[in-house]
Amino acid sequence: MAGYCFADRENGEVLVLALLPEFENRGIGRQLLQEVVSLTRDSGHTRLFLACSADPHSRSYGFYRHLGWKATGEIDEAGDEILALS
Repeated sequence: MAGYCFADRENGEVLVLALLPEFENRGIGRQLLQEVVSLTRDSGHTRLFLACSADPHSRSYGFYRHLGWKATGEIDEAGDEILALS
């Protein structure tokens, strides 16, 4: 297994996207996320969201933004920024 991704179908939150480092930069993370986005939208959600590091130096910061996720201005209890995909 190279990685996994899953979301909460009840509220539309993407909870985890994890990929082994040796499989990065091959489009696998993007594919996993796209599949979860499709499944979550099929469950009736029009707005999806996730928590992401607010540190511009973190890998996830640029990854999600590059794929169209937008900052909402919200910060969760762990200090992570909430991003949304409409």
